[in-house]
Amino acid sequence: MPNRKQIKNKDIAVTGQYLGVIEEYISNEQSTYVKEGQIFATKTGMISIDDKKRQIEIETHQEKDRKTVKIGDIVIGTVVFLRKFSIGITFNTINQKIHFNSSYFGNTHVSQISNKYIDKINDAFQITDIIRAKVTKKSANEYTLSTVGKNFGVIHADCSICGTELNKIGYDKLKCDFCGNIEKRKLALDYGDVAHNLRF
Repeated sequence: MPNRKQIKNKDIAVTGQYLGVIEEYISNEQSTYVKEGQIFATKTGMISIDDKKRQIEIETHQEKDRKTVKIGDIVIGTVVFLRKFSIGITFNTINQKIHFNSSYFGNTHVSQISNKYIDKINDAFQITDIIRAKVTKKSANEYTLSTVGKNFGVIHADCSICGTELNKIGYDKLKCDFCGNIEKRKLALDYGDVAHNLRF
């Protein structure tokens, strides 16, 4: 029989430890598992309880170096396609950790691009743009991303005519100093001044 003493946030849990029941918490699939309605730890670490979401998970000191993607993570990726109502993004970094040849893929729906109304996707993004986004949902092997908020959006863009790096000239406007072309984007606040302490 599992130990059913009341667990608390920041307690240490060991692999296989009973944590609660599904009526009480939502299980985190990357650090817990459910058996017969009961939640157990799949690894040893510190218990983290999100009271608002009623979610429970186990965090370890390797958390910052994990290679899996979780809801709430901040990713940097490259736009690989545009559709009528969404864009597709391959991940380059997850929480400032570089992922070479990443198999992770995300989609951003037009409703998750900005607080402001976006009429056309290509007024916000273009193929090859590098963007910063937040993971909001997982569906099979794909992730739903949001660029709503001043810290999210395009952090690097090249001219769609000549390929020269674009410079910011307004809240949502970029200009090519080489050919004079002006383009619109959903820009992150630090576009053109991005500094990340990336790690492997």
